[in-house]
Amino acid sequence: MKLSQDMSRKFELVNALSKLDKPSLHDLHSETKIPESTIKRQLAMLRDEFDMKIIFIRESRGERGATGYYMIMDWGILDREKFILRHGKL
Repeated sequence: MKLSQDMSRKFELVNALSKLDKPSLHDLHSETKIPESTIKRQLAMLRDEFDMKIIFIRESRGERGATGYYMIMDWGILDREKFILRHGKL
């Protein structure tokens, strides 16, 4: 099945979020080659369209800006095991 670029990016992000340990925005970009601004939009869409609970955990060390990592807390309408079996090798 051929996926649209939009859906393929969403699935790439879900894969990266599920396999990387404490992925930052930069880590997600390095893993997927998706631009960081697009990653932010796609994460918002995954939350809205797929009802996923993806949180950002801040690691404050006193410097300016938000440093931290993303974590999937709830897979929403996706079945985690079936997703990984079917789309885990994008």
